[in-house]
Amino acid sequence: MDYPKPHIPLSPVLSWPGINLSKSQKAGTKNSILDNRHLIHVSSGRSAIALALEETGVATGDEVLVPAFHCESMVSPVTWRGAAPVFYRVRSNTEIDLEDLASKINSRTKVIIAAHYFGFIQNLQPVVDLCREKNLMLVEDCAHAFFGSRNGKSVGSWGDFAIASSMKFFPVYDGGILCSQEIPSGIGEMDTPAFLFQIKSAINVLQNATSYERLGILGKIFKLLAGGAESVWRLVKKMSGREHSGIAGPSSSGGGYSLDETWIHRRASWFSKLIIEHQNAERIIEARRKNYLKLQQALADIQHTRPLFEHLPEGVVPLVFPLYVEAPALTFSVLKNAGVPIWRFGEYLDPAISESVCSNSVDLSAHVFQFPCHQELSENELDWMIEIIASTFANAASQAEM
Repeated sequence: MDYPKPHIPLSPVLSWPGINLSKSQKAGTKNSILDNRHLIHVSSGRSAIALALEETGVATGDEVLVPAFHCESMVSPVTWRGAAPVFYRVRSNTEIDLEDLASKINSRTKVIIAAHYFGFIQNLQPVVDLCREKNLMLVEDCAHAFFGSRNGKSVGSWGDFAIASSMKFFPVYDGGILCSQEIPSGIGEMDTPAFLFQIKSAINVLQNATSYERLGILGKIFKLLAGGAESVWRLVKKMSGREHSGIAGPSSSGGGYSLDETWIHRRASWFSKLIIEHQNAERIIEARRKNYLKLQQALADIQHTRPLFEHLPEGVVPLVFPLYVEAPALTFSVLKNAGVPIWRFGEYLDPAISESVCSNSVDLSAHVFQFPCHQELSENELDWMIEIIASTFANAASQAEM
């Protein structure tokens, strides 16, 4: 079903308050994945997973342990390497079922992928110990947790390799990160994106910001002089003498979940790297926590729902606000049609996942809505979203009682 564009941004958009020109306060100084010693900016988070598996030597005949609660972008890098994904259980709070994980290890197992869901950092030390015992490699999936720490350990510091999805935390069109604290990357020369894509990346960021009325007078000038991003883009293509070559980006930039093999060995665009370097990390952390807590308090008493996590621990920088909904079919389309942005991580699990494989994953997939709490939401936007969510669920509860 086609839904209208959300009235407020699902992901961060570029704004003047978010820009920090001082490199002394760049994003890598606040317990983030950027603190790792060895790091490379790549085209997307799923490309980073693929590169991590390539680095660890995963090949045909190997098995990679993947959490049963996942999206396709966590699985496709495994099959790209010719390996078989083997799914292990998660608990109802998304934590790893360590006993089930250990039971899935055999002589073909090469790598374990472990994820931090929605920004809530798991204690991966037991998984690290298991990997050392069994001589396995650990890929720490930080796609949901760019910032944060737990038990004094920064996100991205448990795995032999860690990956991140820059697009989820920054106002960028493309980008992911592959890093390691101890193992230097053996990746050879990475391809640079084509010039047209570099331009497209910048234009998309500006277009997204101005569509939500950010950037003030600059946004108005951009619209006025360019006639919108489409006019600029047509001009760029005309000047290049090419209509399509080098323009198309990775599916991740358009919201898809597939793995584009042509983008695995390509770097992130220069504009994306520039934005990440000059974002205000302290603002990101404070705003996401503040917005999350506001949503938690405002939605606490809504009937037939509950926050997926009871508390927001210190050190957690949330990606979204996950809400467990008892009867999702009664409210999902209503909220979407009202312009409320909703994210459904794990909405489409691998066909191998069933109740017998992991009932918690099936349940989470069907019942958890995620609402934005990112740093670029205004107070008015948050208040509007809360009002629509509360009224929608109140109406659904009334209808259910009739």
